[in-house]
Amino acid sequence: MGTEVLIVAPNRLVRDGVQTLVEEQDGFRVSGAVENIAAASHGIRSGRPDVVLVDTAYHVGIIGLLQLRSGYDGPKVVALVTGDCPPVARLREYFAAGLDGIVSSADDITVGLVAVRSGAAPGGWISPAIGAEILRDPPRVAEPSKKLLEAITPSEYAVLKLVADGHTDREIAGRLQRSERVVKYHVSNLLSKLQARNRAHVVNLAVRSGLLTAACPSDQG
Repeated sequence: MGTEVLIVAPNRLVRDGVQTLVEEQDGFRVSGAVENIAAASHGIRSGRPDVVLVDTAYHVGIIGLLQLRSGYDGPKVVALVTGDCPPVARLREYFAAGLDGIVSSADDITVGLVAVRSGAAPGGWISPAIGAEILRDPPRVAEPSKKLLEAITPSEYAVLKLVADGHTDREIAGRLQRSERVVKYHVSNLLSKLQARNRAHVVNLAVRSGLLTAACPSDQG
């Protein structure tokens, strides 16, 4: 019956275009083309595809699908890049979670699918177009977002610098002469505005976005 592929992409034109490309390849058949991760999860359980081709627009979704198949002999999962190449750190995260390959709409998608399905790329297939882009472009430091800079208040920024120095909420409250409750409120706002998981993550994102420029003790800044 050949290799059955489930396509997951938010854009209908992308789904239709990829489906056409896949079905032109001998030995491949599209078992479904869905627009979200919930539908993909259902399709994996009910249809049992051989390969799931999922758009990198679903960053968290890719990790979720990889976790879903853990513990049983699930389908191969291949990420699809249809726009800008994800950061190298994100690609490493995918492969660390068990991604079988990553292909790009900038080159022949089916070449990667054949390599993954045949086992010719046991360490994970990387599209030549993506590999070339990674090698060609030097790492770039993210510029601070003007909107993000405007969203962080002076009080929140003062708390952020002390969080980066490793101080506890109680210590920050003492330094800024504020209540611990107020400090917790500012930390909560920072986590929300930067979409961070925890204090360490909020500092990491602040440095990457340009909000914090150096790991310098705030009382020396």
